Amino acid sequence: MPIGKPLTEEQIAFIRRNFATMRNQDIANALGISRSGVTNVQKIYHLRKSPEFASYLAVKAGKASNIARGGKALNITPEVIEKRVATYRRTLREERARVTFGLPQKTKAKVKRQPRRKCSQRAYLKKLGYILDEPNCVAYYTDNTTRAVRMERNWDGKRNYYKFKPYQDGVQ
Repeated sequence: MPIGKPLTEEQIAFIRRNFATMRNQDIANALGISRSGVTNVQKIYHLRKSPEFASYLAVKAGKASNIARGGKALNITPEVIEKRVATYRRTLREERARVTFGLPQKTKAKVKRQPRRKCSQRAYLKKLGYILDEPNCVAYYTDNTTRAVRMERNWDGKRNYYKFKPYQDGVQ
């Protein structure tokens, strides 16, 4: 059938009558049209396969299936789910890193930078002259550091805050 040629009323009626109990390819072959032509009619008229026919197809294919609800045949095992979860977590971790370093995001996932409080604290401590050991959350001060004693007293050792220690040459 040439592209763009509309289906006749008889063809549409045949599709509507037989869609629930025939494969799309069989309907297309019977009418001499493409399988996508059958799918287009299915979308327009909201046609579904019958549950009995869908389960027959699922058993024939040997797959666990949600085709009875009008969906695609799925074969999801626990291993597949674990792999998807691991991929999702890795993607989120990479997105957080991009946002933290000021790079554009590659996905539409909503991620935030580190807590604003910690980002601003780090910048403020560097401005005052503290030497930061970020992996260990330790802020070292020297004789040249403008010390914020009150801040040190309030923040020292709390969760997500730096511990304050004097800087000694060779020890960090």
